[in-house]
Amino acid sequence: MTELGYQVQVLAPYDEAVIRARLAFRSEGFSVLSEMHVGGMLGPEAGDKRQYLIMGVWNAPVDQSEVTKDLTVGVHLPCNLVIEEDGEVSLVAALDPLDAMDPQEQIDQEVANKARAALARVLGKVSEEPAA
Repeated sequence: MTELGYQVQVLAPYDEAVIRARLAFRSEGFSVLSEMHVGGMLGPEAGDKRQYLIMGVWNAPVDQSEVTKDLTVGVHLPCNLVIEEDGEVSLVAALDPLDAMDPQEQIDQEVANKARAALARVLGKVSEEPAA
């Protein structure tokens, strides 16, 4: 866990980490809504040309029931995950949904706890070494 959320190191190249993330999200009932490849936009001041992907995901079975209760919960959706090339390994990170929620909003807390548990499972799957 980092200051902003969760981060795992994946002992695999960037392209494989992206595939693992897509498969892990699918296994947890998430749909990938958007992918923004922004590595080339980091600019020369970043000092590198590594690949960097922002992936927006949505877990319809979990999130849809909460959105129908309170439409404002949608401002917290979708969840975003980043995948960053770091030499021969990759870094995968996601914001802790509880950090993005107002502690006074009960519905938001329920959604955040469900999303937090699902994201933790996804990151665990992404960082696992494939069976030989």
